[in-house]
Amino acid sequence: MYLASWWAWFASESGTDRHYVEMQGIDPGFWSWVPPALRSLGDYSMNVLHFHESLVTPKNDPHPWESKPWTWPMGLRPMLYYYESGNGTCGGSDCIQATMLIGTPAMWWLAFPMLAWGLWRWLFRFDWRYAAVLVGYLAGFLPWFTNIDRQMYFFYATPMAPFLVLGLTLALGQILGSARRGFERRGTGLLVVALYAGLVVANFAWLWPILNGDPISNARWQAELWLPSWR
Repeated sequence: MYLASWWAWFASESGTDRHYVEMQGIDPGFWSWVPPALRSLGDYSMNVLHFHESLVTPKNDPHPWESKPWTWPMGLRPMLYYYESGNGTCGGSDCIQATMLIGTPAMWWLAFPMLAWGLWRWLFRFDWRYAAVLVGYLAGFLPWFTNIDRQMYFFYATPMAPFLVLGLTLALGQILGSARRGFERRGTGLLVVALYAGLVVANFAWLWPILNGDPISNARWQAELWLPSWR
C-alpha cells in the first residue's frame, strides 16, 4: 500500500530525487539487485528523515504559528496559511481573506474525554475497538514528545484525525444504544446523536470561510477566532 501511494512519483521523470542514485553516482554495493527507482526512494526517504531530525526551532526567531504537541488534541494553536486584508467583495470596505488550518472544535475539544473513555473501555471492558483507536491515535501523537525542541505545527496532527473521528463514532454508537434496549432508550440516544451531529455540521459551516479563504468582514473574522491562541 505504501509503495502504491508513490505511483505518480515512480511514473514521473522529474519528481524530486526520482533519479537520485543515478545522479549522485551512488555505488549500490549489496543493494545492486534492487531496482534504481526503489533505491532512489530509499535514499530520498533517508534524506527526508535526516532533515526532520535536524529541524529545530531557532531560539530567538520562532515561527509565529508554531505549536507543540500538547496543544494538538484540542487544536489550541491552528496554522494560518494565508491572510490578506483590504477592499473586497464581502459587502464592506474592510474585507479579509484568510486560510487557516483548524479542527472543528465540536469534535477536537472532545479529544481528551474520548481518550479517557476509550482507555476505560479498553482496560476494564476489554473492548478491542477502542484499543485499536487508541493505539492509532497515540502512535501519531506521543512520538512528537521525544524531541520538544523540534519545529512543529498543527498539521502534524493530521494522522490523529481519523482516530479521533473513529473514537467519537464508537462513543456515539454506545449513546445510540441497541434496538434491543427498548424504543424509549433508543429514541433518546438517537436524539442525542442527531443533535451532536447537527452541532458538528453547524460548527464546520461556521468555520468554512476561514477554511476556504472566502472574503469576510473584519467583524466576522474576529468572531471566527474563538480563543486568544487562534490569533
